[in-house]
Amino acid sequence: MSLASTDPGLVTKTTGYRRSLQIFSEEGTVDAYLRFEAALAEAEGALGVIPEAAVAPIAASCVIEAIDLDSLRQGAAVVGYPIVSLVAQLAGKVGEHGQWVHYGATTQDAMDTAQVLQLVEATDAVVTDLEAVKQMLAALADRYRATPMPGRTKIQHGVPLSFGYKVAVWLDQIERTGQALIRASREAAVLQFGGAVGTLASLGDSGAAVREELAERLGLACPDISWHVSRDRMVQLAAAVSTLAAAFGKMAMDIALMMSTEVRELVEPAADGRGSSSTMPQKRNPVICEAIVESARSIQHVPGVLLDAMLQEYERGIGHGYRERVTLCEAVMHLAGIISLSSDLLSGLDVNVAQMKSNLDLTHGLIHSEAIMMHLSRELGRLEAHHILQKVARRIEITGEEIGWVLEAESGITFPAELLSAKGPLDSADAMIRLVLARLAHPAQT
Repeated sequence: MSLASTDPGLVTKTTGYRRSLQIFSEEGTVDAYLRFEAALAEAEGALGVIPEAAVAPIAASCVIEAIDLDSLRQGAAVVGYPIVSLVAQLAGKVGEHGQWVHYGATTQDAMDTAQVLQLVEATDAVVTDLEAVKQMLAALADRYRATPMPGRTKIQHGVPLSFGYKVAVWLDQIERTGQALIRASREAAVLQFGGAVGTLASLGDSGAAVREELAERLGLACPDISWHVSRDRMVQLAAAVSTLAAAFGKMAMDIALMMSTEVRELVEPAADGRGSSSTMPQKRNPVICEAIVESARSIQHVPGVLLDAMLQEYERGIGHGYRERVTLCEAVMHLAGIISLSSDLLSGLDVNVAQMKSNLDLTHGLIHSEAIMMHLSRELGRLEAHHILQKVARRIEITGEEIGWVLEAESGITFPAELLSAKGPLDSADAMIRLVLARLAHPAQT
């Protein structure tokens, strides 16, 4: 991990982040440019737009090992974009066939298509990792579906629920936002090829055919019209990435709170030195959760940046291209790291079932007030029942008495014992857990 102030922390050590970093690295980016240029030559050669003899030399030159990256950097610093310099290098390597490199394309065609190729590769890997994490969550939800614990609203005890239900809530949101990522990635997997202002005018009657052939060779969808200044697909992808990250952030926030000294229901996986304090040796801080939450927060702004990139001038805007690319690619890297960290977190999560049960008793039975009020309201009406339970609560908070006999003393009514257990809430929650797990086992086509 870098010690620089700009380093985003623990997330950068993960397999997912480092894999995405490689995809979006200098080499990965130039390789994506070269894939575009090689496929373009092959498509145009197959259709007779350029001489067939030019195809093999151009394609053979479109390998990262053949590119002088220092020269490419210097050229990009002069022009403002790397494609002119890259095309010049390729043309120089293929001699007499150099005039056919990048034929009929414009810089943004190469850069946008390369960005799409990189995003598809990176998000496909994210989705693969996501599936494994979802299965971990499903296993936890199923294992602890009958494990009672306090449900909390406004950080106070509400009514009982099961730990399995809490996990199923995390899983439901992560699964749905994950499906949204898949849809957005598919929608964004579209070729960019339109030439100067997007009309394919330089290729005349061959333009549409070249675009279709090029899209097929790159495994991308062929658009109805060029999208140089239509950035909505990128916005939708950015929103999906940030939303899925936030879904994991919600899970991590809950786990961190449940690790607090007063709660002690969950603990992050143990590792020598992890979560330690420089001055308080007893501490085991929720460092994995903290890294997930911080990464999720660090990319919340991304959809806004890309929405701004939709406001472009005429047929080619200014001041958006690099900003869009950098912001979106960094967001994908953070999401990949978040999912890797979540896998580490869930694979060794320590669940303290006994403490969950103990915490249910902290309020001397008041956590069952809702069920009792609903029972009492059938005889006294809801408002009067609510009033009585408030009096009971205040008395128990002062005296620490148990709720059962205080209730009888205040209302004169004997209460069924099952009202003072978590069984009812757990039974009603279990049906929802089953629905979430069933959807995961049999996902709908997206």
